Amino acid sequence: MTRLTHVTLRVLGTFALEANVGRPIALSIRSRKARGLLAYLAMKPDYRARREELATLFWGDNPDALARQSLRQCLISLRQDLCLASQILVVDRETIGLRAEFLCVDARSFISLARSAGPDQLTKAAELWQGAFLPDLVLDIEEFDLWHRQEADRLSAMAAEVFEALCRRADANGDGERAIAAAERLVALEPTREDRQRTALKLFARHKGREAALSRAKLLTDMLRSELGVAPEGTTRALIDSIKRGDFEPAQARDREEPAAQRVLQPASAPAPAAPSPPVPAEASLLPAALIAAQASRNTTPVTSPVWRRPPLAVAAVVAACLAIGTILALELTVVPKSPLPAELRQGQAIAVLPFAVDASGRPDDPALARLITHNLIGYLSRFGKLRVISEQTSGSYRDRQIDVTRLMTDFGVQYAIAGHVQGNDGALRIDFQLVDTATRTNVWSDHLQRERSDPTQVADEAARGMARMLAIEINRLGALRVHAKPSSELTLSELIARGYLALQRGATRENLTDALTSFDEALRRDPHYQPALLAVARVHISAAMNFVDLDFSPNLGKAEQLLNEALAKSPNSISALYSLALLQKYRRQYQASMQSLQRCLELNPSFLPA
Repeated sequence: MTRLTHVTLRVLGTFALEANVGRPIALSIRSRKARGLLAYLAMKPDYRARREELATLFWGDNPDALARQSLRQCLISLRQDLCLASQILVVDRETIGLRAEFLCVDARSFISLARSAGPDQLTKAAELWQGAFLPDLVLDIEEFDLWHRQEADRLSAMAAEVFEALCRRADANGDGERAIAAAERLVALEPTREDRQRTALKLFARHKGREAALSRAKLLTDMLRSELGVAPEGTTRALIDSIKRGDFEPAQARDREEPAAQRVLQPASAPAPAAPSPPVPAEASLLPAALIAAQASRNTTPVTSPVWRRPPLAVAAVVAACLAIGTILALELTVVPKSPLPAELRQGQAIAVLPFAVDASGRPDDPALARLITHNLIGYLSRFGKLRVISEQTSGSYRDRQIDVTRLMTDFGVQYAIAGHVQGNDGALRIDFQLVDTATRTNVWSDHLQRERSDPTQVADEAARGMARMLAIEINRLGALRVHAKPSSELTLSELIARGYLALQRGATRENLTDALTSFDEALRRDPHYQPALLAVARVHISAAMNFVDLDFSPNLGKAEQLLNEALAKSPNSISALYSLALLQKYRRQYQASMQSLQRCLELNPSFLPA
């Protein structure tokens, strides 16, 4: 009989599970919630959680009996998928857990090594860091997603400390290659952090020379302009000026038999075998080859992967890849002239859905399916109020012909184009889709889904609905990043509110709630009667109370309720007020009233994800 020796769970980067029974065997967990449950238990200090806790975390929007039944069904499915490794599960009447003696979790090993000050331990920690905490696991469940964000932020902060320590140590030892390699990985965690970019610029100037540092500075400047619409901070500009003056003397690099950077850049254990790259749409052929290669390398996914994948922001990957090799790339960023667009078009982000392409080797009815997906996607995206979608007739004029997407910006004011590709065989379909920045002609985000062939109308509808939701979230996130980068004095009242809500979305921590309240208070300082700001302040008070966050003030839920009722008296269909009221009612255990408020939100906007 085959004997299980240990199980390896990887949650840094793409989820992976491997059982060792004399030889390693990769295990596939079909359910996203089952993967989330394993990850949650693996990160608990004692690897255990109560049944009520798990039922609330993953099925909290259902009645208790139904939530517990769903948990039982999930465990049955999980046992089947674990197969030979099912003995790692410990299930009793009250709790569910994992056997620690059989389990090795990469994130827990990383945390242990990261807390050590030893250089060897820090190097091993860097080797374990294969990416953010489960970036592709999105469940659209408020409680789980909050926990997921907090874990991801905690681990990312620890990774930053590891790379900073390795960078300082290598630089002090005169090991420029290893210092730069650590700095590159530090920058890749959050490419728009200019303090980290400045660290890399200094190292480039000292260890690679003035021209290499200036080339990197050009890439940084272009990225900030295209992604956030801002110029570098004053400190960054001063550093670039000092590099231009030649204030940094090149350090003497030590000769090595092999590039020292490899110990930081390469993982200790071999990653999973590379899967075939997704097809590159026709529009992507207009991009520089290096950017296409970097994009493809970050978005390769096994064909048997779960339906929805959410890889890291493509631009971040592209920037990190470009900067890591230290070369000058001709990005050909286009400065788009200001066109006299109608005021109503400038108010929202305009997007265009290009006709989805079809694999020539597919079935004869695939072109009709691609047209139906394009049609449905335009319809679903049009339901998101802040998105302005170019008409299907206009989009259809680009069918069967290659275009330069910058024309969409100059002709129609389109900020993002959506390009897609349908391919498949007799049994299955794969639909790839990309979000393209029309100003820079770069893919800023991509995803894919897989479906079994069935009723084409149903497949097209479900695919378009799922894609619309994911794209709307990503477009709004990119817009929020631009708002976040501006000084408060340059923001309008509505942008101040958007910046505050962006802070709330990062998680209900003291720092985030304080940042949000700062933006909301600034809006109220300009206009004490500004209704969205009053509602936003009420939301902060409710979030602080619900999450037991100790702020500089005590949450005033009575005042919050008064503000919400006043808002609803004036605007009964205010989704923001209704949703905040639902949260307050939930906190007060007024579950029936809370459900009614949430149902009203969905009646007004069926695509309102929080409800």
